[in-house]
Amino acid sequence: MKKGALIGWVFLLSLGFVLSEAQAGPLVNPGSYSTTNGDFTTKFWKEKFIGGGPGQPGNVLMAIGQGFVFQHGTLEEVASSTDPNYDWMTTYRGGTLILNSQGPWLEKGILIAKDITAVNYSKVVDGQLQFYLTMEGSFQNAPYTFSAEVMFEGGPDTYWIKYDENGAFEFQGGTGFEVNITISPR
Repeated sequence: MKKGALIGWVFLLSLGFVLSEAQAGPLVNPGSYSTTNGDFTTKFWKEKFIGGGPGQPGNVLMAIGQGFVFQHGTLEEVASSTDPNYDWMTTYRGGTLILNSQGPWLEKGILIAKDITAVNYSKVVDGQLQFYLTMEGSFQNAPYTFSAEVMFEGGPDTYWIKYDENGAFEFQGGTGFEVNITISPR
């Protein structure tokens, strides 16, 4: 009987440990990560022209890469750039960033940040789109913050605009963009 009670007690302790680990949330690796250093890769970015075309309020921005998804960033403001290296400054609000364990920032779980504001500086030179986008925020499900910088310069091989069957703008997108993400404790 004592052996059975001991085995039961060990089982309950083990179960409690497993459940507490499962409830602990994401296992985060704070630090700075960059595609330039080969820490992770990007797949594509896309701006749906819901507002009617480039630079129109209502457009929706998204990006996908190894271990991350950014989506639902809605263009709200367009202004002349305050940075002399770019022509326009566009502000996207309401975005969501999701990081998962496919990237270097997590051992397990996901991190979710909502209601993000992203500021984008851009210009087009000889058919080449160039932009520099920044965003920062706090994760809702873990005591960490993030900052991100995204850089893109692309021409016909890495940048495109798609038109619908009536010749109206549908979306623009690209590949080969660079990203730096820093994750810090709050």
